[in-house]
Amino acid sequence: MEETSFKKKLNKFHNLPIATKGILIFFFIFFVVEVFIHLYPFWFAINNSLKTADEIYESKTALTQTWSFANYISVFNDFKIQGGIYFETMLWNSIWISAVYLFVNISSSVLVAYTLARFRFPFQGLLFGVMIFTQTIPIIGTGAAAWKLKYALNMINNPSTIWVSWAMGFDYSAFILYGTFRGISKSYTESAKIDGANNFTIFFRIIMPMAFPSVVALLVTNFVGVWNNFEISQIVLPKYPNLAYGLYVFQMPAIWSSIGENVFYTALIVTILPGLILYLSLQKVIVKNLAVGGLKG
Repeated sequence: MEETSFKKKLNKFHNLPIATKGILIFFFIFFVVEVFIHLYPFWFAINNSLKTADEIYESKTALTQTWSFANYISVFNDFKIQGGIYFETMLWNSIWISAVYLFVNISSSVLVAYTLARFRFPFQGLLFGVMIFTQTIPIIGTGAAAWKLKYALNMINNPSTIWVSWAMGFDYSAFILYGTFRGISKSYTESAKIDGANNFTIFFRIIMPMAFPSVVALLVTNFVGVWNNFEISQIVLPKYPNLAYGLYVFQMPAIWSSIGENVFYTALIVTILPGLILYLSLQKVIVKNLAVGGLKG
């Protein structure tokens, strides 16, 4: 009988030098500890979301005994903040803010990165330098000036205009996409032009499919950032509170209210789910290795 894959790996491990074994064991223990550190808060929130208020009062770390799934229904009725704004309203605000932000931000970054990476024009180096320079300015140092500018342009509490400020273009996403576009061989562009393709056809039908995994990766990472960003609702859209802001406001009162912390932990788990589902749905695209062929000789 042939050896199983696990036995082959185990025999290969036994044949390694002692020093190599020690290094591998060290990294194995290190990664196990890292996994535990990252998964424990998630398990802690799930465990407490299934408890009653009395169980949480007795112990937050003990395993739940009741498995009260009713919390996931009551969160839509009991989770609210000042002004009578309920969970479903904050959920909708999180959805449309994230959708608009990601579409505008990623689209502008793609256009800027593609232009800088694939075309030659005057002051190209200067614009690339501006893109790098904007990554070195501390955000906290520009916050007051940025808010003042948005106020002067009537963007505060105005969804119809605030999206303009999200079309950054010269940001970290553009920097990553610049490297992606630079890494795509120009032979594809030259071959397409020989076949009569214009710049729009080359961009949408040749370059973008190759850069799609990078765009998806940025989409997922940026989604996590904007979905969990309570400062958007706190500073520029206070009339449109999202879930992150709701959790931020609801956290301390929940400890002392009759509702209890079980509703807070339940809302926390429901808030995490969209990002988790998005990642699980797109993880194969993110880690996919592109095997690109078709270069003309």
